Amino acid sequence: MRSVTRKLALTSAAAVAGLAAVAATVTPASADPPVGTTPAASDIVSVGSDTIQAFDNGLSTAYNATGPASKYYSWDATPAGNITPKSGASTIARPNGSSQGISALNANTAATVDIARASRGPQTGTTDWFIPFAVDAVGWSAYTGGNAPSALTSAELTGIYNCTYTTWDSLPTHPTASHDTIKVYIPQSGSGTRSFFLGALGITASSEPCWQATTPEENEGTDPVFTGNVDAIFPYSLSHYVGQVYNGKGSGNDNAGSLDALRTLDGVNQIDTVNKVWNSSLSLTYTRNVYHVVRQSDWADATEGPRLKALLDRSTANGWLCKNGGSLIASYGFHALGAACGTRTAGI
Repeated sequence: MRSVTRKLALTSAAAVAGLAAVAATVTPASADPPVGTTPAASDIVSVGSDTIQAFDNGLSTAYNATGPASKYYSWDATPAGNITPKSGASTIARPNGSSQGISALNANTAATVDIARASRGPQTGTTDWFIPFAVDAVGWSAYTGGNAPSALTSAELTGIYNCTYTTWDSLPTHPTASHDTIKVYIPQSGSGTRSFFLGALGITASSEPCWQATTPEENEGTDPVFTGNVDAIFPYSLSHYVGQVYNGKGSGNDNAGSLDALRTLDGVNQIDTVNKVWNSSLSLTYTRNVYHVVRQSDWADATEGPRLKALLDRSTANGWLCKNGGSLIASYGFHALGAACGTRTAGI
């Protein structure tokens, strides 16, 4: 996950200009399949990650407009409850997060779920193919105008999340900050952003005493727990933040709300506010690929395989996303992956 190339297409002036153009013309896609639409048994459906759900809603709209034989539909991570992903499918609990999406993928067949959206990389095992399409970065956010400083070091961020630093003025670089207790929030268990962020900080514990009991939905500063919460700190997908704040991709609860990621990490601004992208100078420690995950057996299947490859493959004959999705990827705040888009890594 961390061996991400710095050859990102968004670093060019042309790509930045393209991002602005797309942002001005593309409107947010609706969540879940459109009202009144039941995906056909032969259509492709995905579940899982919150981080890339907005992008996949946009991908559904763009791809389906080309008239493919098998259309693509994405089910959001929330609200909680049961869904019947496609015609004739089993009814399942709506998967919320990368790991839940991957579990649902492997607990069912193509009759119910075809793709898991994932913001975490492959783990040990060879059941699935992890197919990357873009690069994300995970940074930190805090209550806008609250007590959090504008800048943290990696050591301080780690110290906050392992409970070494419990008040703002205990941070080595901020001795005159507020003496308020830091309210440390982390997304729900199973969240790819949660596992990646803690891994980047070198934290292996599943819980820490200073973590708040409430686990807000990732990338949603609109959660009521953040309202007026001047001491809150929360990890955030910087791509998702850019899409929400600058490119009009947020809707409903899927917005930055009370939080902002306009912060500095190790002396680097997380967000390039001039070009309205996350800063490619951030340490690779905080960057990750984002994936669509499919069953290896489906990829090789004579019927299911061509449907998946038409959307996700990287060959010249197939793979709409890697061949045609560059401006769409940029408009949702992600950085381009280049030649690695559509490659496959075994995992689970």
